[in-house]
Amino acid sequence: MLQQFFSHANWLAIGVAALSYYALGALWFSVLFGKPWAAAHGIQMPINDADKAKMRKQMPKLMVVTLLMNIVVALGVGLVIYATSTHDCVHGIKWGLLLSVFAAVPMCMGHMYTMKKMSLWFIDGAYHTIAITLMSIIISVWHH
Repeated sequence: MLQQFFSHANWLAIGVAALSYYALGALWFSVLFGKPWAAAHGIQMPINDADKAKMRKQMPKLMVVTLLMNIVVALGVGLVIYATSTHDCVHGIKWGLLLSVFAAVPMCMGHMYTMKKMSLWFIDGAYHTIAITLMSIIISVWHH
């Protein structure tokens, strides 16, 4: 079945889905929840010049790795959507919510053991839940 998926996958839908995860993350962790997210992690704003320089140097690598991880998740979602022959929005939402459990729950468990604030659980968990559900919808409704 894996060979069939790779032969018949809608690569444009998978690519757009991965980019939607990436774009939502950029919006989520800057404009929407950037300040509370940083505060929950104990990140002081504004950061000093040395930290800014270090951040500028690391940011391109972080962005590329993030996009690659988004592509991996989109492939996984695409495989599930392909295997279940899902082609409508409602089933895409259901699969997205179910699949997001595999991202949000382990991440929240990690937050629990590292004693992160509950607000961070909601910010991070909601991001992955919404992003994976959005990806699932895109891949589900975008027919071959």
